[in-house]
Amino acid sequence: MADVTMKNEVKPEIKVDGDSPSKLGDVEAFEDDNDLYVPSTGDGRTAWLVKVSDDMWKAWNDLYAKAPEGEPPLVIGKLRVYHPKPGGDPNKHEIQIRLKDSLPQNASLPKNYNLDVKSTSYNNTVVFSEKDLPGHRSQTFGNRVHNPSAKPTGLQTKTERYGPKKPGSYRTAIPKQTALAPIIVNEAVANPVEDDAALDFFKQSYTAALNAGNKAQFSETVRGINWHPTAAVPSFAFGSMTSKVGGKKGNKKVVKDKAVRLEKSQLLDKIQECFKDYQYWSLKALRNRLHQPEAYIKETLDEIATLVKSGDFVQNYKLKPDYLRLHEIQQSMVKEEMAPVKSETEDGTADEDMMDEGDDMGFEDVEMKPGL
Repeated sequence: MADVTMKNEVKPEIKVDGDSPSKLGDVEAFEDDNDLYVPSTGDGRTAWLVKVSDDMWKAWNDLYAKAPEGEPPLVIGKLRVYHPKPGGDPNKHEIQIRLKDSLPQNASLPKNYNLDVKSTSYNNTVVFSEKDLPGHRSQTFGNRVHNPSAKPTGLQTKTERYGPKKPGSYRTAIPKQTALAPIIVNEAVANPVEDDAALDFFKQSYTAALNAGNKAQFSETVRGINWHPTAAVPSFAFGSMTSKVGGKKGNKKVVKDKAVRLEKSQLLDKIQECFKDYQYWSLKALRNRLHQPEAYIKETLDEIATLVKSGDFVQNYKLKPDYLRLHEIQQSMVKEEMAPVKSETEDGTADEDMMDEGDDMGFEDVEMKPGL
């Protein structure tokens, strides 16, 4: 029997040279970094940062959105720098922005702007932009094509069912490119020049602001019924919301005409004339005769008359003796009575003479005979 010999073969281990570059490194060395663009500092390009109005920013944003790709930059205006005036500061220049009239977005804007320069050196302010990388577009996978018209009605959207997404959870399928603008060396504010174009623009903006929003429209008639409060029609009374013809019927209180307030000297003469008719007057009787406020009559009456506090004519006024002699009023010619008081009723006023308590009443004697 022949002997069988087994030979164990050992494979040599693979030796990796640490100095040799990897294949991944070779790929990254030749791959273009398109997601970030930083301008070179050797070309000497600089930028201006100008604060403009909201209307100008909207017009320029519309120009940028409608600008075709691949076309040369669009000229929207020119920057004019004036030479310094003789004897002035050589570092200060008058600078203006003049917009191009041929662009439709600039038609309604003021055309000339003065630049108020705030800074002329770099102060750690940078400007960058972001856009989609060229050559990339969003793809739809399989049959998952967004078609709003094919969506069944009554189904909740993902946002309605699970709520809005958290900030930072959104990821786009299109890679972005971030581009850094040139170094900003000048910062300024653009103020419109007060010319005819600027005044017309301000007038248009003011008119548009007045006409903006919802406005209430007042109508005097609603379905043929006049509801205007100032309309002189018998079917409407201010403060009521009834359309019945004639309104409410009933006894209305007669509004008395208010008398004009007399001067104090005139009121004194009127009161003295009253005392020539009767020796005693009450405040109510004087008020009805003179048509003046009771407080005003009492204030004036206290100067020439005294109040009777006892007797038959209590709470009535009597003229002072000094004023009787001054005006040569003879008491024998004046009735020693109390002035009558007019009683006020709803229909008007009526004079009622007060009867003296001392008047005798006549009685007839009747003889009583027996047997009758």
